[in-house]
Amino acid sequence: MSFLEQSLHTANAEYININGDRQLFTNHYNILRDTLYKTLQEEQPLGKWLCGHKLGGSYADNLKITKPDEFDLVIHLKFPENDRIIVKKDPRRPGNVTLDMTEVLNALEKQEHNKVSYTGLKKLVTNRNLLLEDKLQGMINGAMTRALNKMGNQIEVNGRATSVVYRRCGPAHTMFINDNGIKYSVDFVPAIRLIARQNILEPEQLKYFKDIRYWDAIPKPLKPFEPNNVSFRASYYDAENVMIKDKQKLKITIKFMKKFRDSKQNMNNLKSYYIKTLFLWQVKHKSDSYWSTKTLKDILIDMCRELKTSLATSGRNGKLLFFWDPKLDLFAAFTPSQREDMFNCVVAHLYTLERADGNLTADIDRNVISSFSTRAERLSQDEQRNGRQKEAAPKQQPAPRQKQEPKQQPAPKQQPAPRQQPASGQQPAPRQQPAPSQQPPAKSSSSCCIA
Repeated sequence: MSFLEQSLHTANAEYININGDRQLFTNHYNILRDTLYKTLQEEQPLGKWLCGHKLGGSYADNLKITKPDEFDLVIHLKFPENDRIIVKKDPRRPGNVTLDMTEVLNALEKQEHNKVSYTGLKKLVTNRNLLLEDKLQGMINGAMTRALNKMGNQIEVNGRATSVVYRRCGPAHTMFINDNGIKYSVDFVPAIRLIARQNILEPEQLKYFKDIRYWDAIPKPLKPFEPNNVSFRASYYDAENVMIKDKQKLKITIKFMKKFRDSKQNMNNLKSYYIKTLFLWQVKHKSDSYWSTKTLKDILIDMCRELKTSLATSGRNGKLLFFWDPKLDLFAAFTPSQREDMFNCVVAHLYTLERADGNLTADIDRNVISSFSTRAERLSQDEQRNGRQKEAAPKQQPAPRQKQEPKQQPAPKQQPAPRQQPASGQQPAPRQQPAPSQQPPAKSSSSCCIA
C-alpha cells in the first residue's frame, strides 16, 4: 500500500466515518419522523394522499460524512387515479416536467367517496388543469403548521419534551432540533409518486431505468420565485441508487470529495447532488472493474481531474450535465467568481494529491490531511489522541520506602541507692564540716562570677 493510500485511510477513519454517532441521532430522528407523519395523516385532504415515506439523500445512499445530523425524508404523495396524470417535459426548463390533471379530475368528479380529494385538487390546478407547484406547497405548509400545533411544537424522547422549530427551505419542510446535546435537522420533501410508464426519459437514459418501478416529481420552487409555477423537477433516486450500488470504492471516493468540499470555504456552492452527478456519468463511461481494481488514491485523483474539467473557466466554460436530461447544465447558474474560486481550489487540491502520490513528505502529508478536515476537527482529534496516549502509558510506581531502623530506647534511669537508715535507737552521725580550704567562696556583689 502506498503512503498516500495509507494517509487517505487515516483521514477516512478520523474525519469521515460517522458510525460512532449514528445510533444516537437515528433514535431521536425516528421519533420525530413517526410522530409528525402520524399527525399529518389527520390533515385532509393531504392525509388521503400520503402513501408512505422513505429516507433519501446522502444518508440513504450511505454517502453521509461526519455527524449524521441532517436527514432527508421523502414524503410520497399519490392522488386517487394517480396513474391518469399526463406527464410532459417542460419545454422551457430542461430536467423538469408538467403534470396535467385533467383525466384525474374527470374521474374523481364522478366518485362520491373521493369528493374531498376532488375539491382539494381543484384548488391546486390552473384553468387548464396543470398542477401548481406553489399552490401544492402552500397547502402542505398549512398542514405542517396545524400538525405541529397539535403536537405543541414538540416531541417526547425518553420522557423528555424536545422543541421542534419549523421552516420552509426550498422544496423541503425542515424541522430543527437543538436540545440536550442533540442538534440535527430533517428535510421533509414532498414527492408525487409516478409509475415507470409515465416517465419521459430518452432511450439513452431509459436503459438505466430498467427494472425500476417508480420515479418522483418534486415540487421545487423556481429561483427567483414565480407564482403559478407548473414546473416540477423530475427525480430518479431509485435508479441512481442502483447505479452506484456495489461499485466497490465509488462511495468512499464520493465521501472524500464531499469532505474536501466541506473543508474549504470556496467550495460551499458545490452541492452534494452535483458530486453525485459527476459520478453517475463516470459509471456510464467506466467499466465496473474500474471501481474494484483501481486504488482509492488513483480513483480520487481521476475524479478530481473530472471535476476540474467541469469547472474550467478558460475558453468555453466547463459543464456538468444533469444525467437524466443532458440539456440541463447544473453549473450554468454559477457566477464567474464562484466558478473561478472553486476551479482554483480544485487545482490546488489536485496538485497536493499528485505531489503526495510521487513523494509523501511530512509536510505534504499534513496538506493531504488538511484537505479533508477543518482546523477544529484536527485539534479535537489531537486532543483525543493525546488522551489515549496518556491512558495507555504505564503508570510510574513510587520508589519503595526504606525501612527505618527501630528507634533505640533510652537506657532506664539509674535509681539512687536508698539512704541507709540508722539502726533502731541509734542517733544519726553528725554531719562532718568541710575543711576551711574546702569552704565555698563568698558571693561577690558583682554580677559576674570570678573563678
